[in-house]
Amino acid sequence: MMREKISNKQNLIILALMSAFTVINYFIVFIVVKPFQGFNVSGHPIFYMVPFAFSTYLCFGIVLLSAVLYLWRKDIRFDLFLVSGAQTGVVTGTITLIVGIIWSKPEWGYWWQWEPRQTATLIMWLAYVGLLVFREMIDEKNQEKRATLSAIFGISTSPSVPLSNFVVGALHPPPQQTGLGPGVGLYLMLNFLFIGFLTLILIYMSYRVNKIDFKLKKIRTIKMQDV
Repeated sequence: MMREKISNKQNLIILALMSAFTVINYFIVFIVVKPFQGFNVSGHPIFYMVPFAFSTYLCFGIVLLSAVLYLWRKDIRFDLFLVSGAQTGVVTGTITLIVGIIWSKPEWGYWWQWEPRQTATLIMWLAYVGLLVFREMIDEKNQEKRATLSAIFGISTSPSVPLSNFVVGALHPPPQQTGLGPGVGLYLMLNFLFIGFLTLILIYMSYRVNKIDFKLKKIRTIKMQDV
């Protein structure tokens, strides 16, 4: 009981710190920081879209690593990390796409254009949504089969990650064509660290929920067998 109270208190402290950082972050990004060079309107959304995009790559990297480790060790914990990475990656990927769509309208005049990186990012997102949907279609009573097929699916979708990262289209200029104002690079790095840390927390929380769900399903299955 005491441990649960401490855990809840820690969660509230983390939530309060992240909320405060978000408010300060918004103020700095849209009021203090000068516009970027190389964009028609403003490069401000890059503070959100790029860190969330790389956090998505981090999540799907965890999916790939967990898939390989599960096939090697057959440890259910790696399967749960695979699911948690995919779930969190779909969330951060959704944020990346939404911010990109909102940014695209004032910057280039349209919400969406099927240029290479946009399309590759959408394909990557759909691939991992497909992983979660595919997993739910497998009978949960056969956990080993479910985990094995999920691992194989996770490995097969992994090429979509470097594809969405390295493909550059007309809407995404190479880094050397854009310029950062004084101190902007450091602040962008802080956003990378903050959003990356937030992503790892979400993966861990998702893992804990999936672990509890797995144990409950296991208990339910045992009780049904006893009946």
